[in-house]
Amino acid sequence: MRTSHVSLTRSRLVASGGVVACGHPLAAEIGCRVLIDGGNAVDAVIAAAFASFVVEPAQCGIGGHGRMSIHLARSGRTIGIDHFIRAPSQATPEMYQAALAKWRGAGRDGSDGLINTTGHLAVGVPGAIAGLCVAQKRFATRSLAALMTPAIDIARSGITVDQRMAAQTAQRAAEIRLYPEAAAHLLRDGLPLRPPSWHAGVQRIDASALAATLQQIARHGARAFYDGKLAAAIAQEMQANHGLLTAADLAAYRPHVFEQPRFQYRGTSYVTCGDLIATEALNILEHFDLAALGPASAQRYHLIAEAMGQAFVDNFTHAGDPAHLAAPLDGLASKRYAASQAARITHDRARDRITPGDPWPEQRRSTAPEGAIALPPLAGTTQICAADREGNVAALITSLGSAFGSLVMVPETGIMLGNAMQWFDPRPGKLNSVGPGRMPLYAAPVLIAFDGARALGAIVGSGGYRIQAAVLNPLLAIVDHGMTAQAAVEHPRIHGEGASIDIDSRVAPATRAALQAMGHAMRILDPSDLGGGLGRCSMLWRADGDEWETAAEPWSGGAAGHD
Repeated sequence: MRTSHVSLTRSRLVASGGVVACGHPLAAEIGCRVLIDGGNAVDAVIAAAFASFVVEPAQCGIGGHGRMSIHLARSGRTIGIDHFIRAPSQATPEMYQAALAKWRGAGRDGSDGLINTTGHLAVGVPGAIAGLCVAQKRFATRSLAALMTPAIDIARSGITVDQRMAAQTAQRAAEIRLYPEAAAHLLRDGLPLRPPSWHAGVQRIDASALAATLQQIARHGARAFYDGKLAAAIAQEMQANHGLLTAADLAAYRPHVFEQPRFQYRGTSYVTCGDLIATEALNILEHFDLAALGPASAQRYHLIAEAMGQAFVDNFTHAGDPAHLAAPLDGLASKRYAASQAARITHDRARDRITPGDPWPEQRRSTAPEGAIALPPLAGTTQICAADREGNVAALITSLGSAFGSLVMVPETGIMLGNAMQWFDPRPGKLNSVGPGRMPLYAAPVLIAFDGARALGAIVGSGGYRIQAAVLNPLLAIVDHGMTAQAAVEHPRIHGEGASIDIDSRVAPATRAALQAMGHAMRILDPSDLGGGLGRCSMLWRADGDEWETAAEPWSGGAAGHD
């Protein structure tokens, strides 16, 4: 007897001209509309990002942060815009330890990370608006107001509750109830939002306050958020609830705009917008012939897991904010260091414990810091990439941190503030400890690849540290196995941070058994899981000639389109 089965997939979308791939269909439509109207790739990403702030409120928002890679075809320059969070000027590890003791003293069931992930102490200096406004001023062709108008219109109409949003409110409902502004916005009579169904109408969230806030930003730019009434409202909310973020912190925030160095993987060059975990992992994997192993083999998955695990452990140990401490970033990115780490990997046996190496001999500086950082919890993000007819490419990840961020909502503004202080180690004396003005470890590639001088593709992801899995696995599927972009996005993934591995439930049982026989402890994750699975991915890649293939996952609400 034969039975049918469900197989989620998307057809290939190949087009000449401009293309967009991102985490939400409406954002993709808006980005494509900008390209049709003559905007460039940067315009499309900015417009799609502001739309995402409205339609994906759990994933991202104007109170969040991000990073952006931009390739300019005419000049050949590839720019990074770091608008990640910075710690408030009053933030110290000792203060967090004192706050934790007070939390526990009040009889609350606190954990080491709770005050960093929920509430006012979880809020750092948000960079989302500053980053997008800098991108618009320097590299866009359309006015900020024009690019924000679609998002403002959506907000005025209200936000439609979809299945993902309903699930995310259900997951955090108990926490949401502790914050009156967030509860009034995200719950109905104390209950989570409801997804649309055959027996119940569509629920909408009132976003009129957010629409008014976006209108202020559209008129006055970043200064409306960082040095005006909105900044004063944020500072007042923080001061009234023992938060650390001040009006001075907001006024002092500046994105870091920089020329990106290019790295190489088997002849394909790429940038990551500051992430070195992907770079070290790819440098290690160059020492193994993945193509000969086949894309579904246990040995291939084993090598990817070992390389990723080594890169995570090394970066957790040695990387940090280069503006505030000495870190061997050049050493971590060097081919010679990767060769020494690759030599520690065997083809058929998982290491009992992956230990860090010493990248300092490959570094131009001379003083090595000590101590490793703690692993933060998983988070949610959204992702957008676009290319235009001129060959410009822009890629963005933007995030609130966890679903709905800190759950701190600034009254009468519609602003939900992020919780990216979770990415710091709350313990004193560590490499990634909290410190005034510091940036936590950045571990998410915003990848643009090149074929010589020409942009070849872009891959962006969401899902906390599993962004590495969402970006690296498709890249390897294309470069090593010649897959199309859509096939690469849908190919089963693996993720490792140095201990157990996470593996896609679609990997064959025999392959999983072989990995266990090699010594891998594993957790099996379903890619359709609304909690994140193995990260979400959006991608665009060259097909034939000047055509682009855009790819989005079929199981997570992502979308791709062209002009």
